[in-house]
Amino acid sequence: MIHKQILKSQVFKLKTHQKLTYIIIYTKTDTKSQKRNKMKFTTYGERENKSILFIHGLASTADLCFKPLLPYLKDYHVIFCELDGHCAFKKGDMTSPKDSMLAIENYILKEMDKRVHCICGFSMGATLAVDLISRGKISIDKVLLDAAITIEMGWMALPFTLAFIIGTQRIKNKKPIPEFLLDKIMGKGNKSIIEMMYPQISKKTIQNACKYIYHYKIKDNLRNFRGQVLFIRGSEEPLPARGQKLLKAYLPQMKSQVFQGMGHGQFLHEHPREYAENLKKFLQT
Repeated sequence: MIHKQILKSQVFKLKTHQKLTYIIIYTKTDTKSQKRNKMKFTTYGERENKSILFIHGLASTADLCFKPLLPYLKDYHVIFCELDGHCAFKKGDMTSPKDSMLAIENYILKEMDKRVHCICGFSMGATLAVDLISRGKISIDKVLLDAAITIEMGWMALPFTLAFIIGTQRIKNKKPIPEFLLDKIMGKGNKSIIEMMYPQISKKTIQNACKYIYHYKIKDNLRNFRGQVLFIRGSEEPLPARGQKLLKAYLPQMKSQVFQGMGHGQFLHEHPREYAENLKKFLQT
């Protein structure tokens, strides 16, 4: 139980072409231990514009996932965050995705006056976005969930976790991934996920993250969210398809889009302009 929470922010002025990097430092004090948790946020565009906060997926980075979108989002205040275990700034593993989610929430509370216009999450980032809106601590107008995984997989979580670990290790060692394995997890013919991978990802980070996403339980408080929600996925993504059905029961206002022939992250990586235009269309409705 956390009895006291102290939040402190530091701004390192790395300003080039409307880019400002914030390194936000959060200190949590509880009865058992003291932890110092840092998360790096990089912002683009004018702060007065409508804001979009992007949350990247497992074994990737904000830049690898979303940087190709920036040329098409110049009229927005864009925020990237770097999740634990996924960046050079903060060494070490991701011990709990929930800690990263809380750091994002605290950034919005303290640095954005409790409000963000849109959160766009991909894969695990979309699952974290579901957690954020379930908590109801911040004001969010719109949420785009790209392939959120929000199901309890039971015993199937273990083989999927092992496949994820084996796949990332083979990519690190520049070895091909068996086609049947790639097709099963990421969608038929999907090579995008290989190009989006963060090579320094650790086995421990993957294990901890998979425990979170593959045993996810939707919170009943999610029903209280009244903002607009758009769920998108590729037609070749079986796990997000199952989560989509579950989320609809909690978010009746949620609209969905399915992109034919696309696997996990494929629309985002291979068609950034179309992805950005689709996002802007959602923001403007």
